[in-house]
Amino acid sequence: MTRAALLLLVFSTCTVQREVALTFGPEGEGLDGFMCRPPGGPFLVERARQPDGGVRPAALVFDFVRLGGVPGCRTGQLIKWCATHECKPLRSTRACVPITLPALPPVMTREDLRQPLLSAMKQISNSGVLDDAPDEFVIVRVVGSLQSCDALTPAADAPELPAFDKNELIGCAYSCPVLLDRVEQDVYLGFETLTGLCEQGVRTCSDGQLQWQP
Repeated sequence: MTRAALLLLVFSTCTVQREVALTFGPEGEGLDGFMCRPPGGPFLVERARQPDGGVRPAALVFDFVRLGGVPGCRTGQLIKWCATHECKPLRSTRACVPITLPALPPVMTREDLRQPLLSAMKQISNSGVLDDAPDEFVIVRVVGSLQSCDALTPAADAPELPAFDKNELIGCAYSCPVLLDRVEQDVYLGFETLTGLCEQGVRTCSDGQLQWQP
């Protein structure tokens, strides 16, 4: 059984190195957040399509979002929790990995996207994301963007993480709250939606404080 896995290195308190994989699931079922579109508009990943048929380069940005507690992992629970708690990505843990998106046909269904996207994610299988995991409950979030890693990685003296350009987003996924140095299995990244009309959810997922976006 294959999976799109990204290697996360975790050091335990006794300095023994452990490895935890981030996964979108064996069939790419966690990629629903990369198969979103606004009402009446194209899929967000189609923003990468160029007029000559080429594909713009993209980036996957991994953040570890501090929660200040342990909320539930349903979208509504997280949004409610973050309305009264500071839910911010830890500045020192952002990682960015360039990715080449698949060339997409001019007409496609939502499910037509899943396998090409899963294949694209496998390009970065076994990429190291973080060498030392936060010793607190976090959610692991991955945001797809057409911005470059240079634009989304903070400068050494920058006090805040660069914000995502909402017009360059191509998808988002996140984990349940997890204490990474205690986890005993792969960490699943997904996105809660029953429909492809989920562009608003991608904007919310990528927000710097996980606040609901109108």
